[in-house]
Amino acid sequence: MVEALNVLLGCDVDPDRPRYGGARYDTRDDQLTWRSISEGIQLLQQVLDGIGIQAGVKPKVIFCLRADTQMRDIYGDAAWPITKYADLWRSLEQDGHELAWHPHLWRWSNESGCWYQETEDENWISECLETGHAGFTKALGKTPVTCHMGWTFHNNVSMRRISELGLRVDFSGCPGVFFGGGPGSAGTVFDNKIDWLGTPLRWYRPSEVDYRRPAGGGEAGLSVVEIPKFTTRSGVLRKVKGLAARGKRAPGTGAATAAFLQITSLPMLYSRVIAERLACREADPFFATYFHPDELLADRPRSAKNFLYSLANLEKNVKGLVRAARQDGREVSFVTGAEALEYMVGGTRNSGV
Repeated sequence: MVEALNVLLGCDVDPDRPRYGGARYDTRDDQLTWRSISEGIQLLQQVLDGIGIQAGVKPKVIFCLRADTQMRDIYGDAAWPITKYADLWRSLEQDGHELAWHPHLWRWSNESGCWYQETEDENWISECLETGHAGFTKALGKTPVTCHMGWTFHNNVSMRRISELGLRVDFSGCPGVFFGGGPGSAGTVFDNKIDWLGTPLRWYRPSEVDYRRPAGGGEAGLSVVEIPKFTTRSGVLRKVKGLAARGKRAPGTGAATAAFLQITSLPMLYSRVIAERLACREADPFFATYFHPDELLADRPRSAKNFLYSLANLEKNVKGLVRAARQDGREVSFVTGAEALEYMVGGTRNSGV
């Protein structure tokens, strides 16, 4: 028996980011734009329908929706994007997609006059997550099953808190990825702190003392399950990723041992990620990845062309993944967080010949 490849395809539903025509991070009031939702997701739906017809398997998407204190501070509603576009989310859920949670730890600094990534204030982080979770639950009438954190960031506080709030699955993990954080080019004094050094490629229940790894002998483990995204060890792809990030983010300390490429990346690059994943049995049976809907906009600002992402790339990469897996003797099944849990509990979900 050959296990199917269970793909978690995440979509981080953020406002349009600065490099895609959105507001800078040094603006406080409601200047955010959401073409990512009003246009990007409509384009995505059309592509998914086409893939379903051509490839014989229609991708399910895990739509990770913003609900946090930044949304509350700007709109007066922590789950404003969920409430504003409620009809769209209901329609997508009825079509088999998952509505998951995507909290960002953006905190406003009066001193610096910008939003920045809060990573140190434990009480504030807990309050941000509690506020976002309550807003999500109120807006949708149910608690989220799955979480994908902003910046893919976690620390022990945030991982423990989402577990206590009842999240069942998190796929923020990026094994081997490390950024130290620092000033960004769009007005923030600090963002993009990420540390997943030592994280395995296989799913695990995080240790209470180190979110990046499973609990060891004698250690307590959390109830939430971490399904790490697949990251590449390729030196070539790591260099390309570094070049794409230049000028956009602080590069950290060079401690990283891997890089993550979005599934909206150039197919000539992403095909190498697919081949690397299919050869890596350690990560079985999952292949977690994600993208942002503002990457799908057809008339993105000129500067965004440098970041290699597009709707056409997404379509080609999803088709390429299905084709390569079948050539490897495996079927592809696009799963929600809840469906991934079924596999981990029963151990037999989506097995194929």
